[in-house]
Amino acid sequence: MVYLLIMGLLLAGFGLFKVFDRKRYKKSGVKTAGVVSDIVLSGRSYYPIVSYETLDGVSVEEEYSLGSMPSAYRKGEAVKVIYKQEDCKQFILDNKSSEYIEFGFIAIGVIMMFISCYYSYKGDGNWDF
Repeated sequence: MVYLLIMGLLLAGFGLFKVFDRKRYKKSGVKTAGVVSDIVLSGRSYYPIVSYETLDGVSVEEEYSLGSMPSAYRKGEAVKVIYKQEDCKQFILDNKSSEYIEFGFIAIGVIMMFISCYYSYKGDGNWDF
């Protein structure tokens, strides 16, 4: 059960990191329009390749860091991009799908931690990890 607890902590921690990272992007990033130019399968997840142009006129085409199964995006789909002004290749997609994925990591992690604790508690004040 300790492995389940550790996995839950990692998943929830990753989700929280992504939520706070999104807040930083929204606070200090630059918003622009983009398009999903392609979708690639890496491992078991589909990742969109996003094309957009910065305010300085630089064309960027990069793979998004969050993938999903099945793909949350379609080739040719218009997306809202928020990129870091100091490094235009670092970006997030500003949409509900990405937010749901982040909160999904948190929810699954919390459920795994709960299950681990539930089955590890003996009821007499002792824990069996």
